[in-house]
Amino acid sequence: MNDDKLANLWSVTHPVSGKWGWILIYGLLLIAFGIFALLNPLSTGLAAGLVFGVALVAYGVFAIAAGISALTTGAKVLEILLGVIAILAGVFSLFDPLQGAASLAWAMGFWLVVSGISQLGYGITGAYHKAWRVLLGVLDIALGAYLVFSGPVSGLVFVAAIVGFSFLFRGLFLTTLAFALRRQPAA
Repeated sequence: MNDDKLANLWSVTHPVSGKWGWILIYGLLLIAFGIFALLNPLSTGLAAGLVFGVALVAYGVFAIAAGISALTTGAKVLEILLGVIAILAGVFSLFDPLQGAASLAWAMGFWLVVSGISQLGYGITGAYHKAWRVLLGVLDIALGAYLVFSGPVSGLVFVAAIVGFSFLFRGLFLTTLAFALRRQPAA
């Protein structure tokens, strides 16, 4: 999609084409945060661990509330138990955010291994996209195994890379959008 089409799409859904400067500043800030995250994996891991801890505590509170209002005894017990576990894990992550970020990387690695095994199964038994599924399965298993079996420093670097690249590419997109909007007449 070229810049003019992108700007036209944005101006139809968000009539802020005259305010491109704010979008540019936001994009540049995200680029700066992305570079900082990539260059400082320890700080990024600390921040990710804190955010992870807060999210787990919030999830735990809502899970307990859902458990209290659940209709069946089994659902009540399960939701309350999951809520308590989430709160405990969240508090742990808040008190030791670097370990929280490392455990987040470990959980992502475990998920990738399970996802990779699933993709391999679909690739072998499925009727469509066999080669792609096998390739994705092998890639997921390799990345997941790396995260599961590597040390906590590698996990922190992985979390920092995800956060850094996400901010960096989002910032590049918004910067491109801002310059495209700058060329559009104000609404």
